[in-house]
Amino acid sequence: MNQQILRNTTHTNSPSDAEVSFLELIQEMKLLDMDPKPLLEIAANDIFSHHGSDAITFVELMLDQMYEDNNPDGIYLWKELYCILNDLFSASQITIH
Repeated sequence: MNQQILRNTTHTNSPSDAEVSFLELIQEMKLLDMDPKPLLEIAANDIFSHHGSDAITFVELMLDQMYEDNNPDGIYLWKELYCILNDLFSASQITIH
């Protein structure tokens, strides 16, 4: 069976990937009782691996850009990533005596 046939046999009546927004994907995941946070944590860890201590600054810049572009999908994504990274940095800076 070639890829074209395989792709068509698994196709549902949903819009193409290009037509589905990130927010719609998140909403669908939540409707299916799936938590999107683990996927966002993977993305946040990748950003941290790439940017190190500048990760939060990078995410803030991206969030500002999403506000400028009035992009609700981007705003949601970068806000979530900011919160995850902020929690990660604040947890790593706690000193217990």
